[in-house]
Amino acid sequence: MINLVNVYRSFDGIKALDGLTLSVKKGGLLGILGPGGSGKSTLCKVACGLVKPDAGVVFVDDVDLIRADPKTVRRIQARCGVQFQNDALFEHMSVWANVAYPLQRLTDYSPGEIRAMAIERLATVGLAGFENQMPSQLSGGQRRRVALARACATEPEILICDDPTAGLDPVTSRHILDMIVGIRYQVRNTVVVVSSDTLGLLSIADRVALIWDGKLIAEDTPAVIWQDQRREVRRYLDDAKLPIRRPSWA
Repeated sequence: MINLVNVYRSFDGIKALDGLTLSVKKGGLLGILGPGGSGKSTLCKVACGLVKPDAGVVFVDDVDLIRADPKTVRRIQARCGVQFQNDALFEHMSVWANVAYPLQRLTDYSPGEIRAMAIERLATVGLAGFENQMPSQLSGGQRRRVALARACATEPEILICDDPTAGLDPVTSRHILDMIVGIRYQVRNTVVVVSSDTLGLLSIADRVALIWDGKLIAEDTPAVIWQDQRREVRRYLDDAKLPIRRPSWA
């Protein structure tokens, strides 16, 4: 469904993506791992057409996002739900209004239908009863759940979550990842998740890609990645301080 081939992207002369090639199959859940500044967020934005690469090819289904006209790109983007790294909530809008925003922009539902759908999405992420609160009244984990509900509001074919667990405690982090899995099975969409919760991501993903300095270092099933003995892979997994005991899926 998503194919990036030999993609390059630089910002102020610094390479964020350096000849990266990566594919995501329809219906799959790809986990993206890598140290800070390795290009993971740029990868997410390139994959949904929010950032154009300097070189390379980006396909969603059979549409070349680089060469497509703006109307076609917007049509593809309407099929994508994106949870941004910093949650990007509208601080002046209530929780339900934040979730309703993409429904208002991308659908023809009535205001009453949109409000009901937004409230339903909030219930899905465990925030029933929080509809009329403002983002400033929420904890970090609750804000991430609102952002997740907004990304899933239109039941997108492609869901991209850019580090939805950043800065969260292990229990809250695992709840967020479990919610993403639940939404995936409910909607049957294609999911890309960047997460600093390495063990959590390895436990939910079908396949895992390790990105380092804008390059793809490894890409395989979690079990194979766990046992990969290449220096860069071991260095990353060792730095993540994973438990010594072998997990059940490895």
